Amino acid sequence: MYVAIAYDISNDANRSKLAKRLLEFGIRTQKSFFEFDGIGKREINVIKKLIERYAEPEDFVTIYEIEESKTKRVGDVEYLTIDDLIF
Repeated sequence: MYVAIAYDISNDANRSKLAKRLLEFGIRTQKSFFEFDGIGKREINVIKKLIERYAEPEDFVTIYEIEESKTKRVGDVEYLTIDDLIF
């Protein structure tokens, strides 16, 4: 499964700690955006527990879980097609 996480955590220390832990599972593609390719449900659950630990109720965290069949690889970049998005 492909998972992407975007976050805005106001506490600097918590934000740094979460980023460091997320690097154990995936890659950081922007300051507050991580991508995880081929990750399993067990790892996703661990990540969700880390988010609960470091994020406060007023913080913003979004987790995108995308099935491998919904992505399209072009060179070294993986894209979602507009037909795969649900609005």
